[in-house]
Amino acid sequence: MIWRRWKFWLALLLAATLVGLLEGAQVYTGASAMGRPVTWARALGSTMPSWYVLVAIMPAILWLSRRFPLEPGRWRRSLAVHAAAAVAFAVIHITLASWLSDYVLYREGDPAWSFGMNLSRLLTIYFVVELFTYFALVGAYHAFEYARLLRQRDREAADLALLATRLEADLAQASLDSLRMQLNPHFLFNTLNAVSVLALKGDSQAVVRMLTLLSDLLRITLDSRDQVVSLREELAFLDRYIEIERIRFEDRLTLERDIDPDALTAEVPSLLLQPLVENAIGHGISRRAGPGTVRVEAGIRDGEVLELRVLDTGPGIAPGRLSGGGWPSNGSVEGGGDGSGVGIANTRSRLRQLYGDRHELAFHDRPEGGACVTVRLPLRFFSSEPVRRAGARGVPVAHGARPV
Repeated sequence: MIWRRWKFWLALLLAATLVGLLEGAQVYTGASAMGRPVTWARALGSTMPSWYVLVAIMPAILWLSRRFPLEPGRWRRSLAVHAAAAVAFAVIHITLASWLSDYVLYREGDPAWSFGMNLSRLLTIYFVVELFTYFALVGAYHAFEYARLLRQRDREAADLALLATRLEADLAQASLDSLRMQLNPHFLFNTLNAVSVLALKGDSQAVVRMLTLLSDLLRITLDSRDQVVSLREELAFLDRYIEIERIRFEDRLTLERDIDPDALTAEVPSLLLQPLVENAIGHGISRRAGPGTVRVEAGIRDGEVLELRVLDTGPGIAPGRLSGGGWPSNGSVEGGGDGSGVGIANTRSRLRQLYGDRHELAFHDRPEGGACVTVRLPLRFFSSEPVRRAGARGVPVAHGARPV
């Protein structure tokens, strides 16, 4: 508390000195104006003791204010105590100030002077003022204490809000980490199943190559805990995965790309494209006898949306299992048999965690045959150079980004 610090009492003593000096100057000039001049010593002697006595009594007033607060449930008893204390304060303050000012300092041997008569006169004049002074000090104490408690509660509320925000962020991060790590065993099991098929065929070179690629992919996913990466990084990871799939399907699988160079440094969730391409291969290419094509497209739409598309030449999506929707009102368009697997369900959950309603995940059939999955995300960049190029077209900039 502020009144428990020596600086508070030093400041109070200096304030009392200043007010006493000002009041003494008023007495000096007033007496001179009335034709009854007094010395500076006499003028200051009549004012300074009163303020110094008040400072000396202040600790008792603060103790009583703290011990008997005027608060609900206790105010009647506290008010009675303070009423008695106010009377005692008035008598003690006036008595000590008068004694120091007149009797000790400036009695000057005047035989007509009587301390009792002078004290009675001062009590008659200043008693009510002293009562108001006491309750003003008590009120000031309660005002400062209330303000202190209010600031303390505000700090505690802010600390709790910050803690809640951190806990919410940690919970969201833990949820995202859990969803992301689900992809590792899902991808691992699918790849090991392909390895076992190749091993049964006796293709040892393909088995070794696939296990090497699988080791590289797992090392990348386990070493990186980033929830978002640049599209360039995501495509590099996808290249390694496609190599594995090409070993499985040999000449049956063709991968095509149409990537806007300005979109290469756009932010995308890590491991976003792999389950979409895996879904296209598993539900598209693997269900047809001849060769098939998977096409990955990426571009910037309307200067503020990153659009990713994965298309295949498979049999399309099973009828009756699609639902519609648009950007960005409904956030995620769920539907289709191709959207029901672990990888796609996981992708849908991660997008919802990362972007809320500002994303779209939609499945639909292509008019020329096959299926298409479309992902639309808010456009955010990592590096500064693409931001300058895209900024000329009015694309918003994501601040605090890291270089790719």
